[in-house]
Amino acid sequence: MYDVDGNGVIDIEEMTKIVQAIYDMLGACSSNRPADSAEERAKNIFAKMDENNDGQLTQEEFLKGCLQDEELSKMLAP
Repeated sequence: MYDVDGNGVIDIEEMTKIVQAIYDMLGACSSNRPADSAEERAKNIFAKMDENNDGQLTQEEFLKGCLQDEELSKMLAP
């Protein structure tokens, strides 16, 4: 679902699109919307999840990152 181009990994551009879509769903004035920008949040998510620092998230890295971060897991849940 998050691998937009279907290449088997998630890159920073895909993560930014995902986070932006979530922010858009929350609405501009929502009290649930985080204070940081979608780009900042995507970079932070990537920094936490990309264990081998290759600029791509494998399915394993993504799932492990979601399971370890409750806030992130709630944010990314469909």
